[in-house]
Amino acid sequence: MKIWTQTALASFALLLGSCSTMMAPEAPAGVSAYGLTSSGALAMFGTGNAAASYRTMPVTGLSAGDTLISIDYRNTDGRLYGVASTGRVYTINTSTGAATADGSTVGRGIVTVDFNPVANRLRVIGENNQNYRLTVNTAPVPSASPAGTLTEDGTFVYAPGDANAGKTPRLVASAYTNSFNDSAAGAAPTGATTALYSFDAAQGTLVLHDVGPQFSTLKTVAPLGVSVSAGMTGFDIVGADGAYATVSSGGNTNLYRVSLTAGMANALTLVSTLKGVSLRDLALVPGVR
Repeated sequence: MKIWTQTALASFALLLGSCSTMMAPEAPAGVSAYGLTSSGALAMFGTGNAAASYRTMPVTGLSAGDTLISIDYRNTDGRLYGVASTGRVYTINTSTGAATADGSTVGRGIVTVDFNPVANRLRVIGENNQNYRLTVNTAPVPSASPAGTLTEDGTFVYAPGDANAGKTPRLVASAYTNSFNDSAAGAAPTGATTALYSFDAAQGTLVLHDVGPQFSTLKTVAPLGVSVSAGMTGFDIVGADGAYATVSSGGNTNLYRVSLTAGMANALTLVSTLKGVSLRDLALVPGVR
């Protein structure tokens, strides 16, 4: 009988550990998601098996000094977009990680972005309650708004009579419902609607914006039940209510399901945890969920 020495057993354990780390990740289950890591890499996973399907790739092609701050999937052209610390807008090849400058810019101090599927414009939320909409340069470009147009929409305020009326919001993540706009012309279907939701870190609440085009007035929906902060929180929605969020803390990231229903005790429900991962943002891929 062969006797295993402690050294041999230790070596075997290390080998097994190395094999397990080299195993290919599972195919994503649930909603396909992209994440932006704290180191600037692009992460990919499924909301139904986040840890088992998680993988990353480096993002290349950024201009010197640029760091990606926020990402979103644009349904009109099927591309992932990112906005950098300098305000430059990029498209990101999700197969290679190669970033290409779109040519449009939004300035510095950006916190989060999300595409409005009706207007085909990028909602840009910045520090100090900055609120803009941008027409990116990449086609399709809406005829009513020339490429590169950046429109200021005023600062965010709570509606009169709201539970948080008079308080100053600090929005750290935002997402539109119904990313249905997939036409080559960039025009939404007749009668199609969308709603914009955000996380207010100052009040710890999920908020609903009033109707566009400014989306500047806020209404409290429900407490988040989780502490959120800029650069550590991602939020996106598939369809009318397929909402998810990522919140990073202590070197780990929790994935949450988000209820958009008013009056909930807490809007966020834990789905899973990505250990040893810090995600900066989240972008879901529209489609079957």
